[in-house]
Amino acid sequence: MKILREDLKHGLIELRIECEDDLWVLKNVIARGDVVSAKTLRDVKVDGEGKRRLPMVLAVRVQDVSFQPFSGRLRVHGVVVEGPEEYGVKGSYHTLSIDVGTELAVVKPRWTQEQINRVKKASSRRVKVLLAAFDFDELAVAVLLEQGVKYVAERNLPGLRDGGPSIEELASEVSKVITSAVEREKPDAAVVASPAFLKDYVADILREKLSIPVHVDSVSSGGRAGVSELMRRDSLKNVLRTHSIVLVEGIFEEFLKLLSVNSSRVAYGPEVVKMLADLGAISRLLVNEDMLYGERYELVGEIMEKVESRNGEVKIVPEETTTFTKVKAFGGLVAILKYPVDAHSMVKQFERTS
Repeated sequence: MKILREDLKHGLIELRIECEDDLWVLKNVIARGDVVSAKTLRDVKVDGEGKRRLPMVLAVRVQDVSFQPFSGRLRVHGVVVEGPEEYGVKGSYHTLSIDVGTELAVVKPRWTQEQINRVKKASSRRVKVLLAAFDFDELAVAVLLEQGVKYVAERNLPGLRDGGPSIEELASEVSKVITSAVEREKPDAAVVASPAFLKDYVADILREKLSIPVHVDSVSSGGRAGVSELMRRDSLKNVLRTHSIVLVEGIFEEFLKLLSVNSSRVAYGPEVVKMLADLGAISRLLVNEDMLYGERYELVGEIMEKVESRNGEVKIVPEETTTFTKVKAFGGLVAILKYPVDAHSMVKQFERTS
């Protein structure tokens, strides 16, 4: 997203939405009670003409924010607090539809540093990578977004058998599906992977057709299972070092490893993590997306702000990822610590004194 104007003295940030991931970021930034204004369409009564649907700029005090992953649209519902006086819309309910290209203003009673950081990170250029995993029977093509993995094409393939297509014909069919996905999604790079030599044939075709870098790797199977495997491979991590999905998975893998060999270097669950955030002991923190709204929002927001203010790293785990369910099993928050801490004793002491 692009920051058009920032006036934190009055709680205002004006933005332009530039991609789907911006909508996911905003979903977790806009909260109940904020005021959001944007251009919209509204059915109003016009003298002598009855009802007409007219464009206008409305500001609503937010009651609800909804976002369907990969839908390309964020819906902000609330009570109109500003609008054209002649149509008498103030005090009524309205839903703003925010999509790519929309310019909007968000006014908060108070922007936390963590919220500001998220908006500013979203305003920097992010790499978009297309993944394709295939064998002789199955193909899946996906795009990595901040909100999760978006599958954009899937095919059953005829396989190699007597009387069937040659390896060259199969590679041509696979490359056509991938090329079409690249033209629609416009990624910065592509990674193609297969269990055998098919990937090399496909990569050669794509490098002649496409203007983006094409990387090659090996996976044990095609389809969605292959895409999931590819996301754990070093080739993707090298292509996409700063992508949140890859970083989130890497942090969680490190958390599990430390949990088994040096458990005093990790912590999980809101109460324990809060105590360690107060101490400035957290190096990296994973926060499940659903912890950012509801009754725990204030507590979790305070934890995130403290971690970042003391040079810790915070990553949001989107609901549309496999890591989300894993982190949820640990209470929705997992942390890697800067130094060993006996968190178990801390909890016991806290329980005795509270």
